[in-house]
Amino acid sequence: MSEFQIISMMNSGLAMNGLFLIGFSFLAWFSGRAAVIMHEKGNANLFGKIVISAFSLTSVWYINMQFAYVSLGIRGAAHSMAVLKEETGSVSARGQSLIDNFNGSTEVPTFSLINEPAGLILVIALALCLLSGIWLGDSNNK
Repeated sequence: MSEFQIISMMNSGLAMNGLFLIGFSFLAWFSGRAAVIMHEKGNANLFGKIVISAFSLTSVWYINMQFAYVSLGIRGAAHSMAVLKEETGSVSARGQSLIDNFNGSTEVPTFSLINEPAGLILVIALALCLLSGIWLGDSNNK
């Protein structure tokens, strides 16, 4: 596989992941709307809260999955570039940058749901925002 093919495959994967992320972000937004409605009702039933909580957490789970797939795709490209470098003896400066920036090695990268710290904070904060809107009452109620 050539450098061009590696970069093209990585970019195709990133575009696909971006489209899925847009879809799952819409679901998270929809979950937020449902949480706001639950909060405004004030006396929403338990079944509705559980269903919307499950929907919200599922949306957040798939957003986290997309972050994990993006990481895997980039690390996979760095791996492919490192293998290419080992086979041919050299790669371009762009290929070397990919290897250096994403710790490319000849070991195959593994899938992990634990993302980089900023992504993990985003996912946890999103989950807390959605769940607090459903389960916590208004502190100004009289």
